[in-house]
Amino acid sequence: VGVKTNWLNNRLSANLAFFWSDVDNYQILLNDPTGINTFIANGGVSTKGFELELNAKPAKGVELIAGFGYTDARFTRYTNPFTGQNFNGNRLTFAPDFTFNVGVQYRHSVGFFGRVDLQGVGTVFFDDTNRLKQDPFALVNARVGYEWKSGGVYLYVKNLFDQTYVTTAFTGFFDDLASYGDRRTVGIQVRANF
Repeated sequence: VGVKTNWLNNRLSANLAFFWSDVDNYQILLNDPTGINTFIANGGVSTKGFELELNAKPAKGVELIAGFGYTDARFTRYTNPFTGQNFNGNRLTFAPDFTFNVGVQYRHSVGFFGRVDLQGVGTVFFDDTNRLKQDPFALVNARVGYEWKSGGVYLYVKNLFDQTYVTTAFTGFFDDLASYGDRRTVGIQVRANF
């Protein structure tokens, strides 16, 4: 359930949505003790939360964007088939408790374009025991360029401050293993409209 609103001749918009969902037979990916083979178990899951989006155009060519989302996603009926442990009430894997974004964009009539975004992610758990996790972190992305009617060329940088963060983790036969997110990435993008 939600609401979408526009104010000040569409110079300000605010959207708010609430959600709640119960899922039976939710598929849960599991690794065997070697950490190599993946198996599927089933359990019950409950998710609830809200999302808020704001967009403002305070001056010609300037756009401000912001958003925040909160999710409480938990196992309601789940026992690990390998260990026999009951994890009812534990947080769902790969479901951050919150996300947010804040951005400012400027587009000039002569073609100049610039944008900076801050994207944040709350605590993420990678296993049903809620032992392996990534603490909250934020990334800064930026883009500058020149645009014309049929295209544009841009210089961009993702993860501007070279933040280190984990995207997945699991327990292998000998130790915990993890994969990391992309480090700072710089590139050029060319866009053409046909």
